[in-house]
Amino acid sequence: MNSLQLYALTLARVLMSLMFLVNGLGIISQATAAKELVEGGVPASVVPLLMLCARTLEVVAGCSLAFGIYPQPAAVALLVFLVPATLVGHPFWKAAGTAAYTPLLLNFLKNTSMTGGLLFMAATKAQPTLLPRFPRASRSKDREAPMREG
Repeated sequence: MNSLQLYALTLARVLMSLMFLVNGLGIISQATAAKELVEGGVPASVVPLLMLCARTLEVVAGCSLAFGIYPQPAAVALLVFLVPATLVGHPFWKAAGTAAYTPLLLNFLKNTSMTGGLLFMAATKAQPTLLPRFPRASRSKDREAPMREG
C-alpha cells in the first residue's frame, strides 16, 4: 500500500467510527430507541441493560476501529450490532404512505452504507494504526547466549 492509500484507509476508519462513538457516548439521545424497545415487547426492566451493552460496544469497538487496534474484529462486532438494529429500528417498509416513511428510509440507507464500510474494514487485512508502534526485540536475540570472554 502506498502512503495515500494508508492515509485514506485511516481516515475512512476514523470517519466510520464517529457515528458509533457519538451514539455510544450519549451525545445523541437514545430515548426514542429505548422507548421503541419497550413498545416492541422488551421488558422495561431489561431495556437499560440492553442500552448499556449497546453503548459499551459502540464506544469500545468505535475506539478500536478509530485507532486501528484490532480493527477487523471491531468492524465485525459493530456489524453484528448494526444489522439487526437497522432491521428492527428502521422498518421503512411498514410505514409506506405515512410521514414516517422518508426518515425511516433515510436512516435505513445510512445504516446500510455504514454496513458497507464496516464490511470493507472487516475484509481489509493490512491496516495502519493511529498510535505509534514500537518494534519488539527479536525473539532470536532474546535467546542468544551471552558472549563469554576468554
